[in-house]
Amino acid sequence: MNTKLPVRFLAAAPVSAKHGILAVVACVASGCVSRDPGTRYVGIRPDSRLMETVRAATRDAGLAEAKSKLVEGLVREDHSHGQLQQRVIRTTADAELVLPDSLAALTPESRARIALAIVPGTKAANPNGRDRTRECLRGAAEVSKAMGFATHFIETEARGTVEENARLIASRMRGVFARSDRVVLVMLSKGAHDVIRYLQEEGVNLPPGDRAKLSVVLSLAGTVQGSVVADWMAHSPRPLAATTRRWLRLSGQDAAIDMLESVARSPWDGETARSLETRFPRLTWISIAMVPDGENGRITEHLWAPYVRKRIERTMPYYSPGDGLVESAASILPDAVNVPEWVVIGSGSHAMPNGTYLGGGRIAPRTTRPGREKLKPESGGEIMSAYLRAMPKTLLQ
Repeated sequence: MNTKLPVRFLAAAPVSAKHGILAVVACVASGCVSRDPGTRYVGIRPDSRLMETVRAATRDAGLAEAKSKLVEGLVREDHSHGQLQQRVIRTTADAELVLPDSLAALTPESRARIALAIVPGTKAANPNGRDRTRECLRGAAEVSKAMGFATHFIETEARGTVEENARLIASRMRGVFARSDRVVLVMLSKGAHDVIRYLQEEGVNLPPGDRAKLSVVLSLAGTVQGSVVADWMAHSPRPLAATTRRWLRLSGQDAAIDMLESVARSPWDGETARSLETRFPRLTWISIAMVPDGENGRITEHLWAPYVRKRIERTMPYYSPGDGLVESAASILPDAVNVPEWVVIGSGSHAMPNGTYLGGGRIAPRTTRPGREKLKPESGGEIMSAYLRAMPKTLLQ
């Protein structure tokens, strides 16, 4: 998800809006900061014990201590017991390495019957500007196709609501299931909201034979339990957030506000979430969670306006270590969902390709450089290749 919305929109804001921003800056400088009431925010109730733990640690001991508990909790939640992480670190370091029991080692005939459906995130910045995150996922799709997998890039609406994009995904996935033996869903950032809504509303009602084909959901820094930043931007009464919403409406960009409102909320419905394991009996969920790389429990990348992130941290009634958009604990499944979950832990920001693997090297060492934050299409392909050469064939059984 492109996280530059607060900067680019406010840069183009009218004079009256800029006056509001200056008032905010003056307020921050004078120290007039307090926590907002929790009743304003839709993400106030944690959906997992880990989320509850790290939020409490943040409140009581600070982000650095909470980060330590976060990493411990993510390791406990990983049903692969670190095996996938180590496999991916190996295939990332050696671009020629194809693990003999991996998906990429299957016969060409078998690979052609495995569908990879790729769902991008949203575009929150200048609607007429370059969409680097989507380009990155298109790069992933091109590499997947070149490796012989039946690849489908699902062109969701860049600023569509969760409901709109879930319907679009449903219309594409019916044919994907019909033509495939096994299905892998790949999603980035807010694409997680779209896919989860699709699975709960349309996917659970597919014929049993089709539901049994869904083998893997691969979530790349997904908004699996909502976004604290989107919650603040959509609901905060603070002048900066309120001015941003007012500017979006005045400039005819209501869709961006609807998108923020969608991503602020956890996408899960309790009853349907609890039934996911029985409805998709062969499903393994793989979550890549980005943990902040700074020793103080914050990201070191600029990503988007650091002073806005600091404002969110100081005023939100809930907060915990995150990747600049999502609390890291919100990138994995909530407790109500009982499907097997494998967790890969990265270190860095929501711009995942620029980060590193915990205990390993850079996530995209050939197409990224430290200090250069703009994403490249080639990075998506580099990451997709590494995972296809690492994910074991047992995921399809």
